[in-house]
This record gives sequence, C-alpha cells and structure tokens, in this order.
Amino acid sequence: MLHAPDCNKRPEGAPLLDVQRALDVAENPRTRLCTLCGCAQELTLLLSGLDYITDS
Repeated sequence: MLHAPDCNKRPEGAPLLDVQRALDVAENPRTRLCTLCGCAQELTLLLSGLDYITDS
C-alpha cells in the first residue's frame, strides 16, 4: 500500500519515496494506492498524464 508522507495510515518507519520512485512503484499492478490520503487520486492523475507524452 502506497501512502502520502502525511497519511495517518502510513506505517511507522516506512521509507519516503521521491516522486519518480513513487510513480515507478505505483505503475506496478500489484501496488495498491491509499484512497484516504489522496495518494491514489494524485498519482493516478500523474500516471495517466504520462500516457500523453510521446517522442516527437
């Protein structure tokens, strides 16, 4: 389960991930994103935005 740094459901001692690492982890279909802290909404928007980036 991936949480935002300030989520009260985040396990104590869980490592903080930079944005790139969080996106890499979130892309894994087995990774669940916390809906309570907004992690799911924010990372889903970022991930879906990456679909529109192409090499031109």
